[in-house]
This record gives sequence, C-alpha cells and structure tokens, in this order.
Amino acid sequence: MTRAIAAVSTRAELRRAIAEVLDPHGVAHDPPVLCLAYAGVAHDQAALLAALGAALPGTVIAGASSQGATLPGRALEADRFLAVLLLWSDRVTVRRAAVPAIGPDGFAAGQALAAGLGAPPAGPSTTLVFFDPLGGVDTAALCAGLAAGGYRRVYGGGAGQPWGRMVRTYQYAGTEVYTAGAVALTLDGLEAVADLTHGAEAIGLELVATRTEGNRVLELDGRPALDVWTEQLGVHPDGHVEHTANWALGVHPPAGVAYEGLLTRPPFAFDAAARALVFQAAIPTGARVQVCVRTRRAILDGAAAMGARLAGALVGRRPVAALAFEGGSRPAPFLSGEVASAVRADVQRQLPAGLPWLGRYAWGELAPLGDRTELHTYAFPVCILCEPGEPS
Repeated sequence: MTRAIAAVSTRAELRRAIAEVLDPHGVAHDPPVLCLAYAGVAHDQAALLAALGAALPGTVIAGASSQGATLPGRALEADRFLAVLLLWSDRVTVRRAAVPAIGPDGFAAGQALAAGLGAPPAGPSTTLVFFDPLGGVDTAALCAGLAAGGYRRVYGGGAGQPWGRMVRTYQYAGTEVYTAGAVALTLDGLEAVADLTHGAEAIGLELVATRTEGNRVLELDGRPALDVWTEQLGVHPDGHVEHTANWALGVHPPAGVAYEGLLTRPPFAFDAAARALVFQAAIPTGARVQVCVRTRRAILDGAAAMGARLAGALVGRRPVAALAFEGGSRPAPFLSGEVASAVRADVQRQLPAGLPWLGRYAWGELAPLGDRTELHTYAFPVCILCEPGEPS
C-alpha cells in the first residue's frame, strides 16, 4: 500500500514547526519512506535538517528552500515556513544522490547525479531534481548529463528564496545542506502523470543571439547583450529578481513537439565586464529569439485547460500525490494572492478529491518536453505520482 500526506507549518520555533507537520501523522511509530521538504530561508537550514533527520531516522529526506509553498486551499510566500510531503509504501524504493557544488561543468554534475542514483530501473519510476539557480548553472547541460546516465525525463526546479535581491538558495540531501549544489531523487515503483502550462506571450520584438558561449549571451543583434537588455527594456542589472523576471528571451521548442508558446529564458545573472547576460540554459549562436512577458491571460487560460487534461489522463489510474513546480514569478509578485489561488484551484478541483498536493515556487522549472527534459520559466508543471497499472 502507498499513501501520502502534505502538511505545512509557519511556526517560528523549529521544534514546534517540525512537530506540527509530523506529530499528527504518527511518524514516530510508523516512519515514512520519504520526506520531501521545502522551507523558507529564515529558518536555520542546518538545524532544520538535523532536527528532521533526528525525528525521521531511516527516512530519505530531500528538498530545497523555496519562495513559498502550496497545498489544497492554501498558499503562502514567506521567509519562514516548513512544508513536507510524507510518503509511506511497502512497494516504493527511494534513491537519492547529490553534488555539493555544480561548478562550471553542468554536464559532469548531471553525470555525477545519475551515477549516484545508480542504473535506472526497468519498471516505473519518477525522478525529481532540485538545484541552485544562482551560480550560473547551465541546466541544459545538467539535464544532458542526467540523460547520459539514463535519466532523460525529470521533474523539479531551482531552489528559491524570498522575492527580492537574489542572495542564496539551499538544497537538502538528508541532513546535509548545500548552497550551490543539486539533489536528485528517484522513486522506484511510482510513475508520473504530468502536464504543464505556460504563463507568457511573445510581444513581437525579435532579436538574433549573434554571439554566445553556452548559457552566456554576449551579443544580441551585434551589440553587447547587457546594453540591449538595459536600454530597450528599461531595467537595471542590480541583482533584484524583479529585474530578471519582467521579461525573457523566448526560444523555439524542439521541432514536432506541441507547446503553448516559446520556451522562456529570463537572465539569472549578469557579467558586467563582458556586458553579457547569463541564462539558466544555453542559447546557441545564431538563434532567433523573441522577447516574452508574463500575461494574466496566458496564466488563467492555460491552468484551466491543463486541469482538464490531467483529469483525463488520470482516469482509471491510482494517484498517490500531486507535486507542483510553479514558477516563482507567477504568484504574488505578478498576480495578486487571490488570483494566484484561483488559478491553482482551477487545476486542483479537477483532480480526485482528497489527493495530497504539495507545490513549491521554483526558480526555473524542469519538466520533460518530448523525449528530453527542458527548462521552463513562468510555467506551472504538475507531476502526479501514481501506482503503476494500465488505465481502464
């Protein structure tokens, strides 16, 4: 039997916060096989993981810091919270791998994660990945390294922090806390039923990436990329997330793959000396890119349609829990809290009643597109963990 619960606490004192999410479920006498944890950065991260580890001996713990969390009927963006998904099963095996620092070679880091997980199983499984988005990582290379090790389809996203100046994020592996790393988690015995919706539209301004180096764009239309960005879009490279989230470069999805629009790439760092923009995934030299912006219409229309698709895909299946990786630029920083909650409710009410749901606001979302994992931003991927079996 496999079952899950999701819980959240906003208590400031760690002992009480952990008790609030664990004690009502009797974990001392019935430990779960997995604790997926998201937390605000105002908690002492090392103390939090140490306390969770002490309370859950033998349980695999993994997760990341986050801008906020969502549960059915509840959403919060805060600097101090703890949200968990607890999973019990006599059929599911959980494997975890981590790299403390991704470093400049994202492909090697992805290979290391795959090696740490071991050979992919022959049967159903679902892999989740959490990474630091602030160190200039090329997530396309990270995912390519995972794919080279047999993990082509993963879900998850960048760790987060409160909206504002980009400072630091945290990744969790057991009682270890990293600030520039990546953590992977594979659930053998659970398959994913997943979908995503976008949240942006192109505004017509098309540019050519005339000189790039991996995920660093040095020139747009033959001019220093940072100059184009600041002059044409009226924002400042001061490290405040609002100035990176207002717009993105849109690149075309892989040929033959259905997608709502363009894959969006907002800059996540700046190279002032080279006048370059640093993105979370590589943009090839010569690529024609289009400026994209978040729009309420794209968010509202897409969420309702995604909920209907997910409901159809779940017919006859045995869902255990829903994991959401909603782009951090979608909720209160852009929509009001009330509108953001209504968007999420459009999806949740089309899913089976009582299905445990734990969402987080990701700083860069990972989800498969076609036969490979892609980085999405402004997006809303939902991954529903299901016990294997053919739909009726």
